[in-house]
Amino acid sequence: MNNLPNEVFTSNQVKLIERDHANNHNGHCFDLMQSAGQAVFDYIVQNRPETREIFIFCGKGNNGGDGYIVANLMLQHNINHRVFATGVPHEGSEASIAYEYYLKQGGKVEYELPNSGSMQSSGIISYTLPDVVVDALLGTGIESAPSGTTAKWIGYINRLKAFTVAVDVPSGLVSDTGNVPGLCVDADVTVCMLALKPGLFTSYGVDFVGKVVFAPLGIDSRSYHSLLQESSYCPLPIDLIGYEDVRFLLTRRLPSCNKSDNGKVLIISGSKGMGGAAIICGSGALRTGSGLVKVATDENNVCPMLCVRPELMSVDLSDPAELNKAIVWADAVAAGPGLGVNDDTAFIVNTLDNLKETPVVLDADALTVLSHFEEGFYNDNRILTPHPGEASRLLHVPVEDINSNRLISCYKLQQRYGGVILLKGAGTVICDGQRIAIIKEGSPALATGGSGDLLTGIIVSLLGQGLSLYDAAVTGACIHGRAGFLSGEDGGITGSLPSDVLKYVRVLVNANS
Repeated sequence: MNNLPNEVFTSNQVKLIERDHANNHNGHCFDLMQSAGQAVFDYIVQNRPETREIFIFCGKGNNGGDGYIVANLMLQHNINHRVFATGVPHEGSEASIAYEYYLKQGGKVEYELPNSGSMQSSGIISYTLPDVVVDALLGTGIESAPSGTTAKWIGYINRLKAFTVAVDVPSGLVSDTGNVPGLCVDADVTVCMLALKPGLFTSYGVDFVGKVVFAPLGIDSRSYHSLLQESSYCPLPIDLIGYEDVRFLLTRRLPSCNKSDNGKVLIISGSKGMGGAAIICGSGALRTGSGLVKVATDENNVCPMLCVRPELMSVDLSDPAELNKAIVWADAVAAGPGLGVNDDTAFIVNTLDNLKETPVVLDADALTVLSHFEEGFYNDNRILTPHPGEASRLLHVPVEDINSNRLISCYKLQQRYGGVILLKGAGTVICDGQRIAIIKEGSPALATGGSGDLLTGIIVSLLGQGLSLYDAAVTGACIHGRAGFLSGEDGGITGSLPSDVLKYVRVLVNANS
């Protein structure tokens, strides 16, 4: 995904692009449909040259029209294929033009699945299975679960287990949110047309899109990026951001620098029995480049922490005077990992809420405590890093509501709590009230306890080194996600630990050295 553009568009913005294009092309966009079909065809012949049989599944809308263009190109190049359609496109539509042209060229359309959707007859496969499947059933228009014939056909496509190319978005995926309310085509490649859609990069969508290939169709959509249309999905411009986009923000150490030049960080973490959170978070800050890191933790954690990471300095969490002195000392503060949900954590959150100059990161138990506050919770000098469960508590809604629309959930959190919100999960979403970023880095190697603590340490380190709230959140998420990916590639996704990820954090923060 490194060659993808940064701009991401909601369906309403895409409709605006299409409408403007139609106004300049005799009121229609058939040329875009032709270009879309050509893009899918080109991908298949360039990347699957040994293909012997292709099944193309077409719906009745414009997505199906793209499929008929693909089929016509297959016909012209004498490539074996079969076309299956859920119905005839609406008369006079652009899809209908593509459909009728395919038939005139000698193409054949079937309206029933082979063997009525059964893979076998009497235990013997009774027809040639495809090497490649083209999914052109639904496209971007859906908001609810596919039903009836379409749902049956999606299930059939997935049972074929052929190499599957989705046209624009996998059928069954809500393109604006990444929500998958029912059956969805499990694609190996998604050829995304005209403009990138947010649902390809966040929430459950990432499980179904496979590799994303972008086909701009000859249109430069960037000028539409800030032209927001009324939408319940996202009211702000959306950017897709990866490590290469932020590495220039990482500081390069001058020969004359010393430890005080690289940021002084305080991490408030680790109640009794939760010292691991403090160690991981503190280690993340050190490996990201902090010059000095103090950890305010329960006294029972100090000895184990220093045995693992002697470079960390300890502060007695139970001593308010010592804790306050450390807060005044720090260039940036993080609080929450392993603290516990109690009055002491509430006192710490209240104390940090009164800081005017020092930036703060709140994570984990600090967020749960914050969700119980009745008032005074808005603050523009902090980063909140909730996972979906913590976000549901902060917004007082079911966690399903968070996952069904991560973009709007992140936006609502920012409007309610201020500052910068980093909503963790597949396709991390970050909002500062002016823009939204979807982070295209990450790996299931990070799906283990302590990974969030590591992210907090990375972000607070970047804050201590002088990055803004938004830049620290975005850069930290990119480093964390890329490091997790590298760790998974190295030793395997399953069993990767935050301590395994640390060495890649160090490599990535030295990009400009």
